[in-house]
Amino acid sequence: MLYRLLDINLGSGSYTLEEIPADVVAKFVGGRGLGSYLLYNSTQKGIDPLSPENPMIFTAGLAQGLPTPFSPKLNLNTKSPLTGLYLYTITSGKIGPNVRNAGYLSIRIRGASETPVFLIITEKGVEFRDARHLWGKNTREAQEILTREAGGRKGDAAVIGPAGEKLIPCAGIFNQGEYLRCFGRGGCGSVMGSKNLKGIAIIGQGRPEAGFPEKYEEVRKKLINSVKEASKWAKVRRANGTGGDLDVMSELGLLPTRNWQAGTFDQYARISTATMGWPRKNVACGPYCPAPCAHILKIDKGPYQGTACEGPEYESIYALGSNCGVDRFDAIAAACYRLDEYGIDTMTAGVAIGFAMECFEKGLISEKDTGGISLRFGDDRAMMAMVEQMVRNEDFGKMLVRGTRYASEQIAGSKGFAMHSKGLELGGYECRGSWGQALQFAINSRGGCHHGYGLPARTEVAKGIGMILENKGNEIKNAANRRIISDSLIVCSFSQSKIYNDDVNAEMLSALMGREWTVADLMTAGERIQNMERLFNAREGLTRTDDQLPDRLTREPKADGPSKGKVVPLEELKDDYYRAMGWDLSTGLPGAEKLRELGIKNV
Repeated sequence: MLYRLLDINLGSGSYTLEEIPADVVAKFVGGRGLGSYLLYNSTQKGIDPLSPENPMIFTAGLAQGLPTPFSPKLNLNTKSPLTGLYLYTITSGKIGPNVRNAGYLSIRIRGASETPVFLIITEKGVEFRDARHLWGKNTREAQEILTREAGGRKGDAAVIGPAGEKLIPCAGIFNQGEYLRCFGRGGCGSVMGSKNLKGIAIIGQGRPEAGFPEKYEEVRKKLINSVKEASKWAKVRRANGTGGDLDVMSELGLLPTRNWQAGTFDQYARISTATMGWPRKNVACGPYCPAPCAHILKIDKGPYQGTACEGPEYESIYALGSNCGVDRFDAIAAACYRLDEYGIDTMTAGVAIGFAMECFEKGLISEKDTGGISLRFGDDRAMMAMVEQMVRNEDFGKMLVRGTRYASEQIAGSKGFAMHSKGLELGGYECRGSWGQALQFAINSRGGCHHGYGLPARTEVAKGIGMILENKGNEIKNAANRRIISDSLIVCSFSQSKIYNDDVNAEMLSALMGREWTVADLMTAGERIQNMERLFNAREGLTRTDDQLPDRLTREPKADGPSKGKVVPLEELKDDYYRAMGWDLSTGLPGAEKLRELGIKNV
């Protein structure tokens, strides 16, 4: 099969086509895996994330472009301006299928334009268009105009808002119209802004072929039948989306509250999508999803009347809700609306505001610092006022949009409760009673990521193994292998275990690639990609000492919930994981023998 990479140079206004060797795709699959390989081999040590030399590499998987269930996805790799390390980030929508339907497996954008531009990408090539009339437009308006100028709505557009233009380190890239799906984490929007690139529109009119078409159709029908058999699961997902489990999360002590001072939130029912009571319309985040969990929300009364946003999703509810002690769903939605419109990651914003609230209550900062805001937990008006400062890149908000790590470096006495790892704010899972989740936060290739290594905290706790150290390294290694394969196919992580599983993943990849895959092959590929991601960070100087968590989690006993009194035994957990991976215990890095075993060359 022919796999093509579209290489775009913004500096020269040119593009070329390259063939991606089939053996590279066989080793790295596509999506996140292939993106890790391409990023490593497209960069040099120490490049500035905002320099023309830092590429943006959009990579689809083999599932995109065909009617594969749960497959409206696209991956982006770059070097993160927020962390200075490896970054992958995945969006939903029509954009992934359109990349494949235009005939590409990957699109690499390099260089920088002298003036603002946007790109129209089709199977015929690339048009470079003047974007000066789009500069300064918010994400919704910019998408609408760009899509219209690209000739209609068959494709999808991905754009930055003013945050990306201003090179704010937590800026994202937004697509899929009013649904505002996004490449959200790590500041990829500021990479696009540094290139004077307002956005891209991708329109694909073709369709890729499966390597084994009959086998593909057989596996696709099996998946559809699995959704029907799991009708109760699908019904709950349609009704509540990702934000419907706050009751379970709080009862298990896993819901970070007031900047992770606690893991239970008494007012969870007021901010849960299962009980909050505001009118919402169930929608799919893209094509080929048989169990859509997204929603469009409208606030039709009260102080936040007029808000209309997608979701909010669980991570936004945690970050701007329980993490800030805020129990108003309409306020959380309004904050998401403003941040999405401007183009800022809601998770970084919410965690940074929660951190600042604790600083304020501890007397480390005052109203003199915050621009007159009494920044206390539970005050939705104060939270919204700080969102406005962040959106405007003014006053104290100008510090917070540079991330929690940066803010903690400016505020004496605050580092121990700055909730990040490697500069990326932690996802919404209190982990002093879920040591597998804690280990994931510490070792993850992109920083404090809840997604990347695939072991859900509540699953671990429900099984009664959350605070068992034995075999934790192997658990994380295997969970990460599975998540990485899911992100490389690419299919929705929420469909894993209920619809997809190891055997189905192997069958689907065999059908798509046209060569037989076993479950063992999948695990080897997942491990290879784990190592590839680690190698990028190793080249930047990362070692064992960088796999860290805030002191709050490792030294401060948990105040509430089933795991009250516990801390994370991080060093023992790291040892167990490094052993499972075959990495050096003193450095936490893979050696030459491990790389040879996995077939990783020339690094």
